[in-house]
Amino acid sequence: MNMDITNGYRWVILGLLTFCVLVYGIIFQTIPPILPILISTFNISYTQAGALMSLFTLPKIFFSLPGGILIDRYGAKILGIASLLTMAFGTTVIATGSCYWVLGLGRLLAGIGCACLVVVGLKSITSWFYGREIGLSMGVFNLSLPLGTILSLNFMGLIAHQFHWRVSIMVGLAMSLIALGLFLGLFRNINEGEKTRSNSPGLLTVMKEAGLRIWCVGLSWGLFNAGMISFFTYAPDYFVNQGMDIAKAGLLASSPMWSSIILAPIFGMLIDRIGQRWLFVSVGCGGMAILLYLIPVFTTHATLLTIFIGIFVALVTPAIFSFPAEFLPEPIIGFGFGIVGMNLGIGISLGPYVVGMLRDATGNYIWSFAAMATFTALGIIPILFLKRQAKKLSG
Repeated sequence: MNMDITNGYRWVILGLLTFCVLVYGIIFQTIPPILPILISTFNISYTQAGALMSLFTLPKIFFSLPGGILIDRYGAKILGIASLLTMAFGTTVIATGSCYWVLGLGRLLAGIGCACLVVVGLKSITSWFYGREIGLSMGVFNLSLPLGTILSLNFMGLIAHQFHWRVSIMVGLAMSLIALGLFLGLFRNINEGEKTRSNSPGLLTVMKEAGLRIWCVGLSWGLFNAGMISFFTYAPDYFVNQGMDIAKAGLLASSPMWSSIILAPIFGMLIDRIGQRWLFVSVGCGGMAILLYLIPVFTTHATLLTIFIGIFVALVTPAIFSFPAEFLPEPIIGFGFGIVGMNLGIGISLGPYVVGMLRDATGNYIWSFAAMATFTALGIIPILFLKRQAKKLSG
């Protein structure tokens, strides 16, 4: 592939992968808007409903790291196709499920596909943008999950109430099939054919090269998302319990994503220009923790608080995903993102389950929002440790 094609085609790759992960975001966040319907239809508890979110994210713990290794060895195209097929199959199981356990199985299968798909996207974009515009590209790429969240929280509940909850799941299925078709037609590995199994480093070598710093990035991202995903899981139900109709509750719960969509690419460009990723992450985690704690205290000001949450989300996401390119060599970037994805899976599997348990135990959301805030605040600690380690290495 000549340099002119490479330079232009990287934007096609960015757009394609952003759309694919947008579909993942829609499928992932389909459950929160229809949570009351599922609780009533299948006679399940809030803990069990939260587990449907956790089952989707659980595969990130076990599949992200192997996925990253496979991408580094064989390229992203084969794994990307397999990921999209698995995501579509799991969504089909959910749409046709007749009991809670079948829904759980479908969420688990879809989650396996999505766990690998995210690593495919992060690895591919980092490879195509390695050494240039990495903050901007990650800022754009990370529009996908916020936009998917907005679309799900605002429309899936309405579709479910207007037609049937299964119809909202089928919308996600249709979009996953579109994403698969586009991926088959447009995706290319950069320097396709040059990477082979024989010239890939061994696992022990890769782990040594990755070092402690990538684990700090992953732990911070996992803790941040334990709070953030818990918010998106339970906020619609919380706002409905406060007297809002389902449409307004979905709009309010998704409002952090609106400001995040606008600001993430801007903050990504700032990261490219000034660096200091640790500062972006620390301020983002701390600010979001404060706001999550305040929401049940000042519910009358929830609109303003949720908008400001989006600002802090936009600070964290491009900074986190541009970290690996700062200290990992390009051939093991996939492994690095596998570590980040595994930590993310732990965080977003644990978060909604714990928050749902607290909701069942207390009968209200006060302690649930406190738990969300605590998870997010703890994300600052590994990033400060990372900064300290970097200072030691440079000194």
